[in-house]
Amino acid sequence: MTGKLEFLLLGPLEVAARGRKVQVGGPRQRTVLATLLLNADRVVSVDALAETMWGARPPSTSRTQVAICVSALRKAFRACGVVDEVIETVAPGYVLRPAGHRLDTLDFEELVDLARAAARRGRGEEAVRLYDSALALRRGPVLANVTGAVPEHMSAQLEENLLTVYEEQVELRLALGEHRSLVAGLVAAVEQYPLRDRLHGLLITAQYRSGYRAAALETFARLRRRSVEELGLEPGAELRRLHEHILRDEERPAVGRPPAQLPAVTQAFVGRTEELAVLDRLAAADGQVGAPPLGLLVGGVGVGKTVLAVRWAHCHTDLFPDGQLFVDLRGHDPHHPPADPATVLAHLLHALGVPPGQVPVPAERPTLFRTMMATRRMLLVLDDARDAAQVWPLLPNTATCQVLVTSRNPLRELVARSGTVPLRLGSLGRDDAVALVRGIVGESRAARAPDAVTELVELCGRVPGALLAAAAHLASKPHWGVPRMVHELNRPRRRLSGLGGCGQRLRDGLASSARRLDPVAADLYRALGGLPTPELTSWTAEALLGCPAPEADDVLERLVDAHLLEPAGSGADGETRYRLPSLSHAYAAELATTGP
Repeated sequence: MTGKLEFLLLGPLEVAARGRKVQVGGPRQRTVLATLLLNADRVVSVDALAETMWGARPPSTSRTQVAICVSALRKAFRACGVVDEVIETVAPGYVLRPAGHRLDTLDFEELVDLARAAARRGRGEEAVRLYDSALALRRGPVLANVTGAVPEHMSAQLEENLLTVYEEQVELRLALGEHRSLVAGLVAAVEQYPLRDRLHGLLITAQYRSGYRAAALETFARLRRRSVEELGLEPGAELRRLHEHILRDEERPAVGRPPAQLPAVTQAFVGRTEELAVLDRLAAADGQVGAPPLGLLVGGVGVGKTVLAVRWAHCHTDLFPDGQLFVDLRGHDPHHPPADPATVLAHLLHALGVPPGQVPVPAERPTLFRTMMATRRMLLVLDDARDAAQVWPLLPNTATCQVLVTSRNPLRELVARSGTVPLRLGSLGRDDAVALVRGIVGESRAARAPDAVTELVELCGRVPGALLAAAAHLASKPHWGVPRMVHELNRPRRRLSGLGGCGQRLRDGLASSARRLDPVAADLYRALGGLPTPELTSWTAEALLGCPAPEADDVLERLVDAHLLEPAGSGADGETRYRLPSLSHAYAAELATTGP
């Protein structure tokens, strides 16, 4: 059976087999082995090996002595049970084949590649763990027991790689808010590498964010003194900018808790299992470079878009350690104008630590917002968007952030530009709708009239907002039975008023959607309210509008986009059938009676 060797270069050169150290001989054999390992799977000539050991003037016996070293190494490997030829003779020299064995530098490279890939996908904590595993492979100064020009040059390169990986990990940990725990290690690192700008920048940032502003300024001053005295150079431009920011105290030290702006989650929540699973898949998907993963929840009045977004967000706060931001864009608020993106950005920047007096002019706010979000793992919920123009300036330009948008409109331009697939929310399933009502009015009360409860949920169109309104109205009137509530709702023109105060909010929402219709679609919607049944075909629209079928179909689709009408399959003749949802039917019936 072929034995497996472990070649360890990230420290003093060692070889192990089955947990035991392999004796590989003296300095020359270590130099030959290290040179071959550092050029694994590449032929190294005998002359190059000789020059590595003796320099430009090797002795006349150098080729023989190289062959003796290789022979001794082969013998040591065979003594460990290795039957394959690890070091092959290939003109004009030798090649080491690491396949089937372990080489710690290859393990290091693989772990670092995985860590960087995780960081690109916004999985900061996973990336930090992978970086930890990579850095743990170091056992001391690289190749400390090996001499020779090639090993010394390569060991310096490996040391540089290790230091770069350490800096990358520190940057990630700073982004995850671990600044306090990093200070001591960074202090030791800058003592070891006193002229390395990047390390000093990381230490200064960690000190400042930990609230040690004076210490951060002193760290910069020490670096500047040493750099000027020893090199005659000022610190780099990036460090100087960081120093100026700290002098002006332009950023708040990140010592407080990250923003947690999500509204309270409602306990009256049922169903939506498939929709929650879709959001889980969106969160797990790899973010594309330069664009955030985007979830778009689209649906009509009262369907529960905001509730679903907030519910999912509360269940996944662990995915967003840098905080959760929530903005009501008021895209369909009948009492307030839609939120202006520039004003929203000012609030978001303030939440991220920019003092109100230092928020830039509107034209510069999107750039600053994207910059501040670049290394953060955050969730941004943009609720009730009116259109794509309102949303686009608010999107961070990084795959480390997740964005959830809710809207009544399909936001086709946003879909086209972001590549997201809208998740359309409809009414609840019958069992879920019944469960929602039972949970609020009480099991015993609902059990006395189960058929009435079933009729009630259908009169509410199984729309969560209407179900909650009806159940809350019932709960406020313990002397009512469910059948009485059904009686109140049974006439479309009185349905919304029968839902009590919550019904008024639903009416306001429907009125807002109806007001945004063009005149032709508004006339058709009002006319549909006067029909004896909520179901219709395109022929009905043709008759009411007095126009040809293609034009009537276009108008019907505009009502579908506004969530005031929904497709209901096709008839035997293949003609598309439509249906006014319960609440939309109720509001259209009111309009048919009272006028616009």
